[in-house]
Amino acid sequence: MTKINFYLSGNNTLRGRLFLACRLVEKAREHKLQVHIHTDGYNTTKRMDEMLWIWKESSFIPHISDISNNWSDTFSEPVSIASHYVPRKHCDYLINLSNQVPEFFSRYAKMAEIIDQNETILTAGRERYSFYKNKGYTLNYYQL
Repeated sequence: MTKINFYLSGNNTLRGRLFLACRLVEKAREHKLQVHIHTDGYNTTKRMDEMLWIWKESSFIPHISDISNNWSDTFSEPVSIASHYVPRKHCDYLINLSNQVPEFFSRYAKMAEIIDQNETILTAGRERYSFYKNKGYTLNYYQL
């Protein structure tokens, strides 16, 4: 059963949530996990793609997104980013940056829900927390 961690950021910006996602991706990659980042649309996917290139001066996280011209179901990058694509290859860790419960979340052993102080994001995060709790999933909550 999927283990779900909720991370509540102290800020209220998309940039802050993306930065936190980068930190989680880096940690997951240290453990050799395949990561899929689910977003709410083109803008968030594009910004997440850009953030993985520049978020740290000393590192780059290889990745592919569904906005790139070379998207393929057989990609070899350890990180994928998409809003309307369900990865067909094995992924160990799902990071949700959308305000919805991803239909495919139960395929993952581990999942991160990233929320912030923006009222819309916070309310949607509370609804997802209740959904997972009512379904009996193991939940952890981290206030950053």
